[in-house]
Amino acid sequence: MRLIFIAMLCGCAGSLIDHAAASANATQRCMDACTTTPYGDAATPLCLGDQCTYACTGGKLKCAGGCCGALAVSAGGGHTCAVTTTGELRCWGFNDKHQLGADLNAAMTATNSSVTPLTGKVVTAVAAGFAHTCAMVDGDGVWCWGDDSSGQSGGPAPQKVSGSDGALRLAAGAGHTCFAAATQTFCWGRNTEGQVGNGATETSPRLTPTPVSGIGGALQLAAGENHTCAIDGTNVFCWGANDRSQVGNGTASAAVPTPIKVTGEAGFVGVGANHSCAGSTSESLECWGANASYQVDISVLGDQKSPKNVLSKVLAVAGGTGHTCAIRQDGGVTCWGLPDQLGVATSSSSEVDVQLPGPVQAITVGSSHTCVIQAGAVMCWGSNDHGQLGIPDAAGSVTPVLISGR
Repeated sequence: MRLIFIAMLCGCAGSLIDHAAASANATQRCMDACTTTPYGDAATPLCLGDQCTYACTGGKLKCAGGCCGALAVSAGGGHTCAVTTTGELRCWGFNDKHQLGADLNAAMTATNSSVTPLTGKVVTAVAAGFAHTCAMVDGDGVWCWGDDSSGQSGGPAPQKVSGSDGALRLAAGAGHTCFAAATQTFCWGRNTEGQVGNGATETSPRLTPTPVSGIGGALQLAAGENHTCAIDGTNVFCWGANDRSQVGNGTASAAVPTPIKVTGEAGFVGVGANHSCAGSTSESLECWGANASYQVDISVLGDQKSPKNVLSKVLAVAGGTGHTCAIRQDGGVTCWGLPDQLGVATSSSSEVDVQLPGPVQAITVGSSHTCVIQAGAVMCWGSNDHGQLGIPDAAGSVTPVLISGR
């Protein structure tokens, strides 16, 4: 019997088929035919591979009606999500844990993609954690997706969080998530540092929303890497990891699993990976915690164990790993900390005013990037190694750039 061996040709390097050329030809055919969009002057014809679609300019987001402005934006470890004026949710950046909420093969993308399982729902708020994302849906509670290594999201595909129908506010950390209802605040996920706030530190994660001890329905809520802060009434409470004094109890200590009062008369709170800030529109902004990059206070290096006045006349604040940014009462933005994260070309860890075209309505800070909403347009700066700025340039930008609405 003769044995006949047949050599199989694969579609890979060295094969008889030039896939690169075929792809280029398909793109060219698309470009030849892709000359109009269903939205006229509101969008620009665009080819993504061989698919004819459209691009939005001026920092606007793609939406069902063409190009829309943004109402809310949230930055995570390496991704960003924004809520459009029509209540749709668009996400872009790192997708290694499916934190974009889209069925994408790419591990990252600068293209803002719709969170398809939420299609037809009206999203009212979004919180991007380190590698997971949660959104509040009008009349349908909280939905989460992405990294679930500590039970913080429930899985890679968007799904509703049990018992979250009354949610009013939302926050996402590295391995935990929180929401506040009218009379109670809940957290779940990693609790090794007491970041859930139930009075305990636990090796096993909390898989369902757990009431936070000692506070009611938080009026403001923010989550860091392993700690959480909230405003109950006008008082700021923090709990969780305190190795960098991020809880603000006057010392660097073991975990603080039960919320403690840090300061009073506050109207807003914002936290970074390991530092915290809070303030009111009429008084000074106070910050505390990790300060190795001057992200708390530019006047002295070293962690700040108690709240310290750092700025005045501020409307909102947000923190990253090594920098902090605040919206001033005049609508401008001031940042301090790591030089390449400040929105200004500088080589020093100084307090700088970011040059923006007009008043800012919202601000968010990720691990190493920042985004703002100005007149409905989304502008970002900082690192772009995972496409988190929404632009194709992997080098990122030290100054604000409009996202590319593709």
